Amino acid sequence: MADVQVIAEGQLATGERWSLQAGGTSRDFCTFLETVRPDGSRDSGGMGGPPLQAGSLPNIYTGGSEHGLRRVLVRADPAVAAVRVNLAGEEPAILRPVAGRPDLGVVFFAALLPQTAMLGSVTALDEAGHDLGHRDLSRHEEGWQRVRRRPRP
Repeated sequence: MADVQVIAEGQLATGERWSLQAGGTSRDFCTFLETVRPDGSRDSGGMGGPPLQAGSLPNIYTGGSEHGLRRVLVRADPAVAAVRVNLAGEEPAILRPVAGRPDLGVVFFAALLPQTAMLGSVTALDEAGHDLGHRDLSRHEEGWQRVRRRPRP
């Protein structure tokens, strides 16, 4: 898409740089989280479609590559103040908005996690910490772990 722009960027303590890119229309909107590793290699992933699905306050994408970090990307209604990422055997990660598109009524949350991170669920929270939308990732994680364990050529 021609109007996709970088709307947030940063760097991890491990040296990876990231950029959140978004653009499109109220009917066809794309959001990508790109990672550039210290060696210059890169990967990205994200989602398209309406900024928010009908009846849903958060749209949630998780992904990764065999050689990169895990991605958690959320587009949400501005009523979502934080996103809790529950990780198996670890403290939950609490994400705050990294960018917004007031013209579309959307805020964005993003996280990069170690490839070995086991995602349990992702929950959108309001200011008081109440659940505004939840996705159980257990089946998704089963598939991810099979891909990650596949022998490499």
